[in-house]
Amino acid sequence: MPVTLAKKYRAMLNWRPNLIGQFIISMLLSLLPLSLVVIVFLNALNKQLAVTQLIVSNNYQVTKSFNFLKQELNSLERATRQNWVLKSESLDTLINEKWQSSLQTIDTLSQKSTSQQYTMQWRRLAATLRSTHQALIENNQQDAALFVPISDLVAELTVWLRDTNAAQIQNNQNELSTLQSSFINWLVALIPLTLLVGGGFLWRISKRLKGLTSVIDKLGQGHWQQKIAVQGSSELVELGEKLQWVQEQLHMLEQQKDTFLRHVTHELKTPLASMVEGTDLLRDEIVGPITKEQQAVLELISQSMVRLRTMIDSLLSYNAIRTSKDSVSEVEFGNLINKINSHFEHRLTAKQQRLNWHNSIIKQTLALPAELIEMTLIQLISNALKFSNTGQSVDVTLALEQKRLTIQVRDEGCGIKEQEKTQIFSAFYQGKHNKDVTLQGSGLGLTIVKESVEQLQGQLSVEHNQPKGCLFTIKIPLINQGV
Repeated sequence: MPVTLAKKYRAMLNWRPNLIGQFIISMLLSLLPLSLVVIVFLNALNKQLAVTQLIVSNNYQVTKSFNFLKQELNSLERATRQNWVLKSESLDTLINEKWQSSLQTIDTLSQKSTSQQYTMQWRRLAATLRSTHQALIENNQQDAALFVPISDLVAELTVWLRDTNAAQIQNNQNELSTLQSSFINWLVALIPLTLLVGGGFLWRISKRLKGLTSVIDKLGQGHWQQKIAVQGSSELVELGEKLQWVQEQLHMLEQQKDTFLRHVTHELKTPLASMVEGTDLLRDEIVGPITKEQQAVLELISQSMVRLRTMIDSLLSYNAIRTSKDSVSEVEFGNLINKINSHFEHRLTAKQQRLNWHNSIIKQTLALPAELIEMTLIQLISNALKFSNTGQSVDVTLALEQKRLTIQVRDEGCGIKEQEKTQIFSAFYQGKHNKDVTLQGSGLGLTIVKESVEQLQGQLSVEHNQPKGCLFTIKIPLINQGV
């Protein structure tokens, strides 16, 4: 039982809602304050409407009773004046009943209006009626002027009741307006909160997706050892697990490819060495004299073997790119230039070509993978010399610009057609040119350059060199360099 509870508790902690669930939760969070405000407003509005209904009902009842009282008082005054002339006992009885009815109406008005102000006004009226009743009935005075105070007071109360009712209705309308303004203010205040909650949800999703993009970028750059841990909704976690599986498969395929290339190139070198040795023996006529026709065939075989050796070396260089990207060392360009000049010395002499260096990085060393930089320069220079005529020169520029190493290689060769610019960096692509077949290479030179620049997180571009030829430009960012 404790183990089961622990599993359930861990499952609750590890529970992650999906994107739809997160959207619903965010909507509930954004709409909850708005719903509370609406509920509170509706409750307050309902109470205020009840108060309004009560005020209107009370005012109607009071006004109705007061109008009835005024009619009774007018009828009482007429009956009293008539009785002074007629001296009728039945009319006396009717007059006494009307006096009692008027006093009862005032008592009813006092009960309907609990306000102290109303009570005081009705008491004034009742006192005036009793005073007049005493003078007319008990003291038997027959004076019409005794009704004047009642008429004046009734007229005063009519105006007062009208103004009081109007003031109550106006106050109630003001309270309704205040309630409405308060509701609108709350709505306006909640709009930023709603936007904040919705924006927070979008920012959270965007942040998770940005993390996935970063992971995919690293996978594209060949970082196979990174740990992929994606957090967030269940879909994103599942996608992270799939990416982890893809990473493992890509890593395994990359290792198999490197192993295959390494084994194939080394296996090809062994029979090639035997072929080169046998061809040299035949050419030196150690095994016997050869004819001119045989010499031409041997020359063709030698050219093919040179091309095959170039292709094998290119494959080895292509395979070495991945292992060289993390081996950061200090590059001293003076020594690198001397090394590359030695590499092309015989080739430059044979075709009377020149290699011109424009190096503004004199004594400064840079923390970069030296093997990749050397490989890139050798491949670009070799490509430029191959497509340059006898006696032409190749210019190489090295400079530091805005914390970036800039490498430019210019030649005066046949150039590259515009439609081929997007294809020349593809593996084993051979450009269409008018050169002799002996100039054909492995088709991997520019691919090696492109791969090397990508491993260095740099930029590679090619354009026409005026008036003819090509200009290759490489810009490599320098990280943590004091430049």
